[in-house]
Amino acid sequence: MGNGAPLSAEEMAAAIALVGHWRVAPGSELACVRCGAAGLRISDHSARPHAEWYRLACSTCGLEAMITLPLGAPVPGLGD
Repeated sequence: MGNGAPLSAEEMAAAIALVGHWRVAPGSELACVRCGAAGLRISDHSARPHAEWYRLACSTCGLEAMITLPLGAPVPGLGD
């Protein structure tokens, strides 16, 4: 599988979990979901309130991936 290949289902699940961890502890060291090397970089490119977008980059294997986490539509009456 080339580094430009889309994330597999397993890699996507790992990426979503890493994004959650990164949001709680943004300074922590992360391992690449593709090669396992330390130093995975995550950056937030979100377009809230519609979706969260995250860029994952690994300098070891060259992984460059964008993942999106759709956000639910606003519910009228909530939060008023």
